Parts: sequence; C-alpha cells; structure tokens
Amino acid sequence: MNVRRKTVVTVISKIGDRRPKADACLVVIYGQQLGTKHPLTAGEMVVGRSSQAQLQIDHESVSRRHARIVLTESGVLVSDLGSTNGTYVNDDPIQERTLTHGDLIKVGRTILKYLSTDDIEAAYYEEIHRLSTVDGLTRCYNARSLREHLIREVSRSVRYGRPLSVLVFDVDDFARINEEFGHLAGDAVLSQLGKRLGRRIRREDLLARTAGGEFALVTPEISKEGAEYLGKRLLRMIGETAFGFDDVQIPVTLSVGVAGIEELRLAETDAEPASPRTPGSGDFSVDSSFSQVGNASSITSEFSLNESSRSGEVVDRFHLAADNILGLGRQRLARAKGESKARRTV
Repeated sequence: MNVRRKTVVTVISKIGDRRPKADACLVVIYGQQLGTKHPLTAGEMVVGRSSQAQLQIDHESVSRRHARIVLTESGVLVSDLGSTNGTYVNDDPIQERTLTHGDLIKVGRTILKYLSTDDIEAAYYEEIHRLSTVDGLTRCYNARSLREHLIREVSRSVRYGRPLSVLVFDVDDFARINEEFGHLAGDAVLSQLGKRLGRRIRREDLLARTAGGEFALVTPEISKEGAEYLGKRLLRMIGETAFGFDDVQIPVTLSVGVAGIEELRLAETDAEPASPRTPGSGDFSVDSSFSQVGNASSITSEFSLNESSRSGEVVDRFHLAADNILGLGRQRLARAKGESKARRTV
C-alpha cells in the first residue's frame, strides 16, 4: 500500500531579519551626577531644569524645558524645545535628530551618552569603566590614566635606556575666555583642542586632560630636544584654524612646557631626593610665532629604589620620577605663561 506524504515547507527567516528588542538608556558622562543611568521607556521624557522634568539637570546653563526625548518602536528621537543654549548631538546643534548607539547629547554643560543594546547592563558598566579613565568633555584620558601610564613608561625608559618626554599644554587666560564668552564656549574650546591634539599624535603617545585648560602629552622614544620640536609643530598646526562657538570666533593661544627623562638621574642606592635647580631650557610659549624662554641648563634629581613620602608611605622610585618629570614640565609651563603675559602687557 503506497502512502503519499506531503512535504512540509518551513519558512526560515534570515538572521538579519530577526531584530531583537534592544533596551536603551542615557548615561551622564560629563557634568552633575556623573555616571548616573537614565533608562528610556516608551513615551516622552523632558530634559530640563524644571522640577517637573523627567530628567532634571539643575544648572543655570539648562533651560526649564530644554529638550524632549521620545522612545518609539522605530527608534529614539531627540528634539530641542527652544532652549536658550541649544541642544547638541555629537557637537552639532540640532532641532530634531534620531539617535544611534553611542551618540553624545549635550544639554547645557552636561553631556549624556545614548546606549542602545540587547545587554544594556553590560554596556552601562563598560561605560562606567571608561569614565574612570577618560575625560567626558574632551574624550582624552584623565589625570589618573596619565599618571599610571607615565609610571609604566618611566619604568620602561629607565630599564632599557630609551628616551621619554612629557609636554604640558595650557590655554592662556582660560578664565578670561569663560568670563567673556561663557562657560559653554570654554567647554567648546577644550573639546576642539582635545580633538586637534588627538589627531596629530602617534598611536604610542598618550594625551590627557589633567585639569581646567591643561593637557599633558607623553611621548615615548622622543628626547627632550625632539619634544621641543614636536611642541612647536603642534602649536603651529593648532593655531592655523580658529576656535569657535555658535558662529563666534574665539581667540586662543597656548603655552607649553617640555621635560625629558634624560634630565633625571635615578640613583641605584638609597639617598635623599636632591632639590631640583631652577629649570631653564624646555619652556616656551606661542601665540602667532614661537619663542624660546630661558637658558640652556638641566635638572638633576636623584631617587633611590624606595623613598618614603611625606605621608610615610613607601613609594617606588618610578612613581617619584613620574611625578618629577610631570612637575618639571609644569614649572616650565608656568614660566612660559609668565613670559607670554609679560609680552602681551608691554
């Protein structure tokens, strides 16, 4: 007996056609309540200074009803509500924009990062870890990362006898920029400066924002002489394009101090650290042209393998050397800024 069997046809969808529902949230990466997570749910979320706002940012740079964020089935839409200082996505002013994963929303002086993924908790904790190493405004490394990296590079430099230099940049009269153009403009200057410096350094270099308008650049395999030349070139390139905010050009000049590992002598036996002599070469300031300040002299500081800090803790000599080379760069930066200010007031 022959039995006919029907062939069952199964429709198999492509993997790319199956779109799992992703969770979404905003994370504060710069400003008040750093690291706070704001989950996005269906409906409307108003961002503003008002106590009635679903996402309240109590800061004078934020309007009472500043922006609106709407989560729909097709995506997340952010729109400006006629705010005084505007709403920005990835540094661009917007009236309305559909967000994609990783977008940065700037409301006043606060920056929120949009995350949308199937594993939102993992993405959030990854972002929190990133915030411990990176400055949210400039996207450069922070002071903590700089010190850890510098200690490692000092250790490697001493072990293998390789050159190492540090350049410390600072915006001249940064407080004046904030007063004259506003803190939002000051933030914009720092953000633009971080981008310009970051585009012009090597992969093995590390750029960090250390405080206010100060940045530090660690350059392995470059001597102090080479770092001075690099500083001239970076300042010249940075000065070729004007800084601006809201179609207003902002005059910006920088100063920089340079220090090299060859200026430190690390002792192999226990000894008290020698007091550094007055710094000379390596400090300079630039506005439209480059000028060197100081005479050709060197710094010598001795470190034993283990030195006691003022707090009584035992500190490795490489920690001390890292602090010393960075401090030397800052001393020369301060001198350069003083010379630059004296020239401007003449």
